[in-house]
Formats: sequence, structure tokens, C-alpha cells
Amino acid sequence: MQIRISEMLDNASELIEENSKDGYMVDNDRIKEIVFSEIKYMRRKHKKKKCAVALIAILGLGSISVGAKVLLHSAGVIDNNRKEVMQSQTARKIDEDKVYTFDYKSGLQTDLIAPENLYEKDVPIAKYIVEIPISIEDSLPECYLDNGAMIIFTQSNSDGWKVEKSERMLFEFIQERVEGTDMANPGILEVGYILNGELQGRQVVSQNYCSIDFCLASEGTYYFYLKNCSSDRIIITRGNIGKTQEE
Repeated sequence: MQIRISEMLDNASELIEENSKDGYMVDNDRIKEIVFSEIKYMRRKHKKKKCAVALIAILGLGSISVGAKVLLHSAGVIDNNRKEVMQSQTARKIDEDKVYTFDYKSGLQTDLIAPENLYEKDVPIAKYIVEIPISIEDSLPECYLDNGAMIIFTQSNSDGWKVEKSERMLFEFIQERVEGTDMANPGILEVGYILNGELQGRQVVSQNYCSIDFCLASEGTYYFYLKNCSSDRIIITRGNIGKTQEE
């Protein structure tokens, strides 16, 4: 039976959300492995259908055209696209005959993560990755993430934070949901940092306000990231990243 790829991904996210709310331990890696193994199978089976590549580049990797014809990627800063970003997300009917190839490589372009770390057991770590610089005051811009998207925050000069051994970094933010979702239940986010091209310090959180104090074991240049593990869009209204003051 043919299965819509977009539905498989959304169903996997919904499964993670439901189990998290019920207090069950969720094996995210196993869920991702099952979903993307199906995608890889369909890609091999239908690799000659070239029209699917263009379709998925538009629909699957988060470049969607909305009513006002504003191009929305899967993640980014909120500015003059606010109206489109804050709209409720409605499911789109997709012709199954045109959805087989899911080319994730075009969405996984960042020099901050080593190429070998962009996949785990041949499963992409995210649908889409974007780097967002924050202001010199270490304040996060208002931004959004769709299901499976990852934002990597950098300093205003696109560099990371240079940290000495045993220094502490505070990463805090406030999240909201878009209209049409269950506003009472915060979205599920993976939070962590990148050091030497590797994702580390991973935590899964589900609070409107989140504050994480990272005690960093080694010196180096650190980048901090968020990944949306929910099925719906998450809005980051404000936050900041900076070194904690020694007491």
C-alpha cells in the first residue's frame, strides 16, 4: 500500500507527542528509523519519477507558498512574514503518485555539523536546518520551527561562543503554538549544543518557559540549537544565550 510521506512524518511526530504526554518513554531513534526506512524504500522503487524531486523540494522541505504568496521555509525569523507564520496549519491533499522521492540533502546544509553527524543510522537528524544569528545582546529573535526543523543559533558575526573549561552557558526561551493547535500543551523541543561538529548535551523539553544551565566540560566554540519534535509549528517568542555570571 502506498503511503504519503508527509503523513508518515506527521504520524511519527504525533506518536512522540502522545507518548510524551502520557508519561511513556519514547524511543525517538526507533520511530525515525522506521519512518525513514519506508522513505528510502519508496525512493529506490520510484527513483525514475523525477517530477517528485521538485514537488518535495516545495512541499516536504518546507518551502510552502501561502495565500499572500510569501515563501515560508521550515524555520526562520519572523518579520514581514508574521501573518503567514501565525496562520493555523491545515493538511494538504497530495497526489500519492507524485510523492516518492524525499531528497533531504538540500535541507541539511550547514558547516557547523560534520557531514557524518547529519545522519544517525542513515536517518537524517532533521528535515531542515537553518543558522540564525542573534543580536550582540545575546537575545534570540522571534522565530518559528515546523515539524522536524532545526535552528542553530550563532552570534551576530556567525561565530559560536568561545567557552573555557567548566564555564557555564545559560540557554533560555519562551515558546508558543500557532492558532488552531492545542495552546494548553506546549510543543516538544530537542535542545542541545554543537561542539566540534557533533551534537551534544541533548535534552527534550516541553514547557512554555525553558531555562537550561549547561556546565561545559571542555573549552571550545559552542553553538546552540533547537529542533521541533512536535507535529505542529512552534514559535519562539523570545529568549537569550549567554555565559552565566560567577557567584
